[in-house]
Amino acid sequence: MWKDTLGDWITGILGLFPMKQLLALILLMGAGSIGAFFEPFWGVMLYYTLAVLRPHYLWEWALPFEVRWSMIAALVALFSVVLHSSRVFRFSRINLIAILIGVYVVLLTLSTITAHDTATAQRWGIEYGKVLLMALVTSLVVTRMWHVRTIAAMVLVTLGYISWEFNYLYLFDGRLTIFHKGYNGLDNNGAGLVLSMGLPFAFVFGITAKHKWQRVMSWLFGLFILHAVLMSYSRGAMISASVGVFWLLLHYRPRLRAVTIAVALCIAVSVLAGQEIRDRFMSTAEFNTDGSAQSRLDSWAAAWQVTWDKPFTGQGIRNSNQYLHNYGADRQGRTIHSQYLQVAADSGILTAGVYITMLILALNYLGHTRRRCLYQLNSATDPRVIEDASDIERLALGFQASLITFAFGGVFLSLEVVELPWLLLVVAGVFPGIARDHFTKHAPHLAAQTVDDTPTPTFTIPRRSGRGPVTTV
Repeated sequence: MWKDTLGDWITGILGLFPMKQLLALILLMGAGSIGAFFEPFWGVMLYYTLAVLRPHYLWEWALPFEVRWSMIAALVALFSVVLHSSRVFRFSRINLIAILIGVYVVLLTLSTITAHDTATAQRWGIEYGKVLLMALVTSLVVTRMWHVRTIAAMVLVTLGYISWEFNYLYLFDGRLTIFHKGYNGLDNNGAGLVLSMGLPFAFVFGITAKHKWQRVMSWLFGLFILHAVLMSYSRGAMISASVGVFWLLLHYRPRLRAVTIAVALCIAVSVLAGQEIRDRFMSTAEFNTDGSAQSRLDSWAAAWQVTWDKPFTGQGIRNSNQYLHNYGADRQGRTIHSQYLQVAADSGILTAGVYITMLILALNYLGHTRRRCLYQLNSATDPRVIEDASDIERLALGFQASLITFAFGGVFLSLEVVELPWLLLVVAGVFPGIARDHFTKHAPHLAAQTVDDTPTPTFTIPRRSGRGPVTTV
């Protein structure tokens, strides 16, 4: 069959490069470490590239010895920040999300101290600490627009590559690895949700990349991610991805192109999704008779009762799972399967309130950035400024849609210590200031004017040379 022939051909080509995964990892570590010596941002990029890619899981069979790559990358990033501390603190921005992360850390510490099972709370607290420490460091070193673009590109490439691996195993080996094993300790639902967060970035780079090959690669990565999400058989991930894509298309201009992309996506999904996947997705409407959905509803009800037993400090990080069975959950140790209820039951209502506030603020900051860009589009006369503002608006829209995908999926899943959502949160916190400085540099006569009192105007989206006439919306 053609699949066997193509698979043998690809395997043969890759076989010409033995130990390629280890070599690629060493080169990545070397390049990131050298870059971090000159610019602390590259240390942060190295850490999050490994945190998303998880090479020790993805290439476990190819790595000959056990090395904690992410820890090494974190140490490189921290050393770089210390080395360049004067520059970092001179250009860094204090924002409300970073302050709330600090408050969140204090509340989590209090929850750990008062936990019934301190060993479990401390183990999870250490994981939390590593994630939140790097999030705070990131909020200090991400200060320029190219930093934001590079982070978005990294998310797309890493999630696209992971999705390619899952697609390769399915197409040429017939294995549904993402469904049966999930990814890096996450089950199929968690893996599907994390991958779905890459779809908005595929969309953004598919329409804004400067070179044709970049646009083609972005759409290919988007196709890989879409099929991997479908292969996860996770209804939560599918619905969350649909919500994020709907948000993108709702706010994308021109509308005719948005409709065209929506039709193309519907066709792609109908081709990629087999009958079993379609049945799985449609079964969402039958939650009243679905055993999995009912067990989740029972765990939510139990989590709500557990929360009010200790509403201020919670039961302790990941301690609440031990009590759910006593309150009606279907089995002992049941995970709550809701980010918000998990945080509330583990660490108290105030902690959950802080977490939800950070999400809302992040979405609001990104919306403010988009409004500033729309104002620039209406007020500027320089085509380069107009095109730049258009690309930044779409980049902010991509971050917003990715966070919405996660926030909606968080209703069904508990992913407190996954790094990617925290990265998007801190980028959202610094995005408005970065955009303001960017426009001050490129269009100072416009950046000084306010956007808050200006209604969102009609605006002009330029088309690059050879891509059609200018369109006014």
